Amino acid sequence: MKKLLLIVLGLALLLTAVACNTKGEPVSSDPTADPTADPTADPTADPTADPTADPTADPTTEPTTEPTTEKPEDPKEPLPETVLNVADHTSDVFRQLGRTYVKDKVLNIDFACGGIEFSAECEGDVKVQINSARDTRFTIYVDGVRSNLRPQVTTSNSGYYVTIASKLERGEHTFRIISQTQFIWTYGSIGNVKITGNFLPKPADREIYLEFYGDSILNGSNIFCSGGGINASDATQAFGFVTAEMMNADMALIGCSSIGLTKNSRSFVMKDIWNYAGARYSAFSTSASEHLLPGIPEWDFSRIPSAIIIEQGVNDGSNASSQAFEDAVKEMVDNLRSKYGKDVPIVFPVGYCKGAYNTSLPQIVSKLGGAEANLYICQMSNASVSKEDGGDGTHPGVETSKKMAQELSDFLKTVIK
Repeated sequence: MKKLLLIVLGLALLLTAVACNTKGEPVSSDPTADPTADPTADPTADPTADPTADPTADPTTEPTTEPTTEKPEDPKEPLPETVLNVADHTSDVFRQLGRTYVKDKVLNIDFACGGIEFSAECEGDVKVQINSARDTRFTIYVDGVRSNLRPQVTTSNSGYYVTIASKLERGEHTFRIISQTQFIWTYGSIGNVKITGNFLPKPADREIYLEFYGDSILNGSNIFCSGGGINASDATQAFGFVTAEMMNADMALIGCSSIGLTKNSRSFVMKDIWNYAGARYSAFSTSASEHLLPGIPEWDFSRIPSAIIIEQGVNDGSNASSQAFEDAVKEMVDNLRSKYGKDVPIVFPVGYCKGAYNTSLPQIVSKLGGAEANLYICQMSNASVSKEDGGDGTHPGVETSKKMAQELSDFLKTVIK
């Protein structure tokens, strides 16, 4: 009987323990366990964690904030109004294009295709102060793109600021301003450049540099139509400048309409200007006799060309068959060799116009040593086309000038080392 009572008592105690553990989990034997803890809780959980937090959230994600309606402030400082004198900054800001020279606190531009290049962090309008003895037209490039603008500076607006770009967005921009007009019609200069922003360091020279000597065809005379004059002409669309652009080259142009090696309709020939940084002519002023004006500095010849192109002979006419013409060619070659050395290729284009030079020049070049002496003839297509091209029937128009440039650039790539 006593044994039976002990068995019943043991069963009662067992049933009591089962009733207390309602989840059916084993009773903890850990003597340190919290008797008030949730028996279903993860024993490894952070006791400070937000019990309402999303258990699937990335614990590394930053907490989100409410969006603000306030406009953030522009961290950029306002750009200053800046004016620089070009003549004072040809060494650090403004790159001279073509043959130009500093005199009387301005950068003088006599020969066509002369000008400046510069870069700036700026916005809004860019203005250039230009002086002109008569009428001068300019070509403008902004960020490498030729502008539709063709600003004309006359005696009535000489010295005023010309806007070469407007409403530019803030950022870094590049600019070129280049004279279209040859010196027998005008000469000009650039004073100051005005921007909203800061000028950047002077742009680097291009790797290739071409030097051209020539007449009206290189100066773009009547490239748009017959009638002559400034409005019908543009040296920056003639085949020399276009050749340089095709080859991503710098260039300089020395010459003018009607000029030859032995004769000219005016009082001077090529040798009278080939050593100078510019040339100024008196005849567009009715009060002056016809002559070159004095006071032009000599060119320094410090930058050696990749190639020299001599476009001469057309205006020499029948003289191109004479000994005088041969002597003049040799004199010009000798002069260039004394300045630049014997390794620079010198190229004589022929065939673009009718004339005795087409026969005589190849013979003269051969006598002077030909290719072994780095002297070359470039045979080109006839450029004396009909007026439908846009020119005047003798001088090539824009499209023919492009074809000439392609022929010349293809040839120059074979001789430039």
